[in-house]
Amino acid sequence: MIALLATFFRTNWMPLAVVGGILLGVGSVYVKGHRDGSAAAEADAKTAVVNQLKERNATDAKVEGMPPSELCRAIGGVWSDNRCQ
Repeated sequence: MIALLATFFRTNWMPLAVVGGILLGVGSVYVKGHRDGSAAAEADAKTAVVNQLKERNATDAKVEGMPPSELCRAIGGVWSDNRCQ
């Protein structure tokens, strides 16, 4: 059996090398594409978090600058007797 396999590989080494090279090339392209896709998804997630933080900071600054009566009305309350009800 081993002698038969040795004879097979000795006579067919060139096509086997070509097929192996093609498989290696396709595999490396797949891995690179997968890594690039993962990196792009990670970058998009980070950008989304940064944008949310910027919006939150803008909202915080806006709320901190409101007088109490306006803030009360903004959250749906009624301002009377210097209290939000």
